[in-house]
Amino acid sequence: MLLTVVAAITVFYFISASFFPRSYEKEINRAASATGLDADLIRAVIWTESKFDENAVSGAGASGLMQMTDETRDFISARTGVTADGSAGSEIYLGSAYLKYLIDKCGDETDALMSYNAGYYNVMRWKKEGSEPYPETRDYVGRVEFALRVYRYIF
Repeated sequence: MLLTVVAAITVFYFISASFFPRSYEKEINRAASATGLDADLIRAVIWTESKFDENAVSGAGASGLMQMTDETRDFISARTGVTADGSAGSEIYLGSAYLKYLIDKCGDETDALMSYNAGYYNVMRWKKEGSEPYPETRDYVGRVEFALRVYRYIF
C-alpha cells in the first residue's frame, strides 16, 4: 500500500513538473528579491501569460514571458530605469516591477492581477460602477491563483 502511494505521488510530481516548469529560476528569484514579490506569484503569472514561452505573442500585441505590450514595457522601463533589452532577465524584472506597481496602486493583489490583464482603469471603472469584470479577466485571475497554489504547495 505504501509503495502504491509513493508511486502515485512520484507520478503526480513528474506530471506536475512537466506542466508547471520551473524555468528561469535565477531571473525569477532576482526579480522577486528586487521587487519584494513572492517568486511563486511571478512563476504563476509567467505560466498563465506565456507558459514560459519567450516567443509568445497575444492577439492584443503583448509579447514575451510576461506578455507586456510595448507601451507597458516602455512605461515600467522609464519608471524603473531598467532597459527592456529583450532578455529573459529584463522581461521578468519589468513584468514583476509592473505587477508590484499595480499591487501598490490597487492595494490588493486580486485587483492588481485583474489590472495586469484588463488594465487598471477598467478595474477602477468596474469597482466604481459595481459591475463585473470581463469573463476573460475573472478566468485569468483564477488561472493565476491555481498556478500559484501548484507552485506553492506541490513544489
